[in-house]
Amino acid sequence: MINTKQQLSLEDISKAGEKFYTEKLKEKLEKENMGQYVVIDVEQGKYHIDADRLTALEKAMKEFGNKLFYIVQIGNVQHPSINFNAKRYAWNF
Repeated sequence: MINTKQQLSLEDISKAGEKFYTEKLKEKLEKENMGQYVVIDVEQGKYHIDADRLTALEKAMKEFGNKLFYIVQIGNVQHPSINFNAKRYAWNF
């Protein structure tokens, strides 16, 4: 179940996640982790990386709690997503 206390809308998470990735992470991560997935907690400005999107999401949920995250494949910002079901699915825009 998704954390209902979260105040950010999907649009807010998407905008904040894209901005955080572009301004703070993109250059560094594209040098070291091209093709992997980064799961960003936009409220805390923290993230997890893994080659498997589900594994990266599970790591983030373990550390940051059951909430919505901004997820993007490093080097490919064409298809970002926000997890909507903590178990196995992600919603692609």
